[in-house]
Amino acid sequence: MAITANMTTHNGVALTDAYVRVTDATIKKMEGDWKLSYGVLIYKDKTTRDDEDKEKIMRIKNRHVDRFRADYSLDATDNPFKLAYADLKTSSQLSNIKDVS
Repeated sequence: MAITANMTTHNGVALTDAYVRVTDATIKKMEGDWKLSYGVLIYKDKTTRDDEDKEKIMRIKNRHVDRFRADYSLDATDNPFKLAYADLKTSSQLSNIKDVS
């Protein structure tokens, strides 16, 4: 699963339909509260992500959209990755969000 979205990088570069994929999602207790912590990788498009030779060197760095924390309920029934994508879609740094299979 992944999404495409528009965003602006931390150095002001505007990206249109960038390919964004959640790579890890963990549940942690932080300062007495449960949090969902997750990371994302960003690429120009899905083709760039799928190119094994270029995948690592073609990652787009954006410290505004690379690591997130969200409140987590121990009663949650969805898996952490699904919750991470739901949280990412509400992030103010992203716009024009679309699901990609």
